[in-house]
Amino acid sequence: MTEKPTFGQRDYMRKLVATMGRDQEAVCMAYAKAERDGLVPRMSNTSRKTPDEYAVALWKDGTGKRGWLNANRT
Repeated sequence: MTEKPTFGQRDYMRKLVATMGRDQEAVCMAYAKAERDGLVPRMSNTSRKTPDEYAVALWKDGTGKRGWLNANRT
């Protein structure tokens, strides 16, 4: 049985932005699909967010106050 590679959440979001640009809708849709496919697993889901909701929250975290997804940090 072949295991799927897994990525850290922020690293995968950065990878998507690098390849897809800063199109929030497209990046979040791709991130949610990757999560559903098991490429970016969450260790817990205490907030009970769907993969789509979590992708948007992660985008907002990365482009907001924390800024880890901003152009000068990707």
